[in-house]
Amino acid sequence: MRRLAVLLTTLAALGWAAAAEAKLTPVEEKWTKRMVSVWNQQNLALGVVLQAASAKNALIVGTANNKRLTIILNTFVVCAGEIKKAGAAPSPRLTAFADSLKTACTHNTAGAHDFAKTVGAIHAGKAAQSQALLKQGVAEFKLGTAALGKAYKSLVAIGGKNAFTA
Repeated sequence: MRRLAVLLTTLAALGWAAAAEAKLTPVEEKWTKRMVSVWNQQNLALGVVLQAASAKNALIVGTANNKRLTIILNTFVVCAGEIKKAGAAPSPRLTAFADSLKTACTHNTAGAHDFAKTVGAIHAGKAAQSQALLKQGVAEFKLGTAALGKAYKSLVAIGGKNAFTA
């Protein structure tokens, strides 16, 4: 009886160790590479968008800082197309990652549109509207950041941590 308990404990430990060392298949790796590229772009842009929007005259049409902000906001807008190009997740275990990345893209795109509308509102002299749009955009970027974190955790949980460092 004691041997059986030791055997079962050993098998359980081996099973947990195997799960901890899970790796992506070659097909999953190929798909994940494209999606992690989108994740990296979104993450980088989220790290600088608020700073860029806070720069002097960034919300004024035609300024150098406005051009820089526009380039950053475009990163958010093109993510849906990049995700669509990658196609559907090649396996069910990547669905959580894909769904979270799509959610992040949706929120970040909405935030980018809100910031762009803010520039338009400022140009039209609508200060109150611009403040509301700016707050709305920041809220969308916060939701996008949370979804991006969820996407990261879901991929790492199935053995995809190396995809972020490769």
